[in-house]
Amino acid sequence: MITLVVDAAELGPGQTRVVEHRGTSVLLCNVDGDYYALENRCSHAAARLSVARLDGCLLECPVHGARFDVRDGSVARRPARRAIRTFPVVVSGGKVEIQLGP
Repeated sequence: MITLVVDAAELGPGQTRVVEHRGTSVLLCNVDGDYYALENRCSHAAARLSVARLDGCLLECPVHGARFDVRDGSVARRPARRAIRTFPVVVSGGKVEIQLGP
């Protein structure tokens, strides 16, 4: 399993950060101290979400205004119809670990 590690102190509440590994771009989001990781790509327009606006647990794509729930990647507002891939996150010892899988 590939695990990306980010220092939790580097990402305050309401902030996002891009983490990349071998062609996989992941957007890490801090929602009031809870961390969520999702693919850094809108399922509608394939735009990078690194410049999207995070409002609570909703992430708004800057291209067409689609919204996604960062907790599970589900669509909260169209025009997107497909959810965004999410990745498991574990917080331990002040570190945020993003698990990319096998």
